[in-house]
Amino acid sequence: MICFPNAKINLGLQVTRLREDGFHNLRSVVCPVPLYDAVEFKASEKFSLTVWGTGGEQLFKNNLIEKGWQLLSKRFDISAVEVHLLKNIPVGSGLGGGSADAIFFLKELLAHFQVNLAEKELLQLAAELCSDCSFFVFNKPAYVIGRGNVVEPLDFSLAGFYLMLVVPDEPVSTPEAFRRIVPKAPEYNLKKVVMQQDFDAWQKILKNDFEAVVPKHLLSIKQRLYDAGALYASLTGSGSAFYGIFKNQPEAVNIPNAKTVVLRVGGSPGRI
Repeated sequence: MICFPNAKINLGLQVTRLREDGFHNLRSVVCPVPLYDAVEFKASEKFSLTVWGTGGEQLFKNNLIEKGWQLLSKRFDISAVEVHLLKNIPVGSGLGGGSADAIFFLKELLAHFQVNLAEKELLQLAAELCSDCSFFVFNKPAYVIGRGNVVEPLDFSLAGFYLMLVVPDEPVSTPEAFRRIVPKAPEYNLKKVVMQQDFDAWQKILKNDFEAVVPKHLLSIKQRLYDAGALYASLTGSGSAFYGIFKNQPEAVNIPNAKTVVLRVGGSPGRI
């Protein structure tokens, strides 16, 4: 069995409160984008995970596919599998690759072993894995709140627009980014601003709070995207990747110590 987990971007991201459980309350509109990993599994005598791609030790420490397998195997009578993961979505980029890998794998595994799991139960399982995982249960544009585990699918689309993703060679640690962030009450209605799809308003109002704590030298990427003609540009997640939204296909920008890819939303998959 093989599946192709996709990345995501955040349209605005507000960090509003530190919760008693140690997590943060968030508000964001999240959209899937056509940048993919590949996950394949087959029957085996014992569980194993092999990973190819860039990312070094981060790919193997606390991998969410392995964590998801452990959760499922404790609850259901399913046989062991040998898993192979090909990474194309960069690690530590804020593009959600690890969360997507886990949820796509679990959904394929449940289908393969004919385990019927209600959506509510799958969402509970996703919340146990990682905050981003809940979004990928639906994998469509959505308003995400709570610690990321409350997902409201939206009638919204960026289909037909182009994205330029710029991924610096230096990843950002999500736990470290959250340790540095200062929660604050929302200054605007993020969902309302996004749904108007007014790019001028997005430029003036729509912000990702993590831009305040990302390494300062990376912020120049955002301006480079605007200089290239982006309708809107932003950091995604807690970083380190930035994206620009374009009406027409742009020429890729050459940025030192970073990889760039241009994607058409709703179009063919891209590779970093």
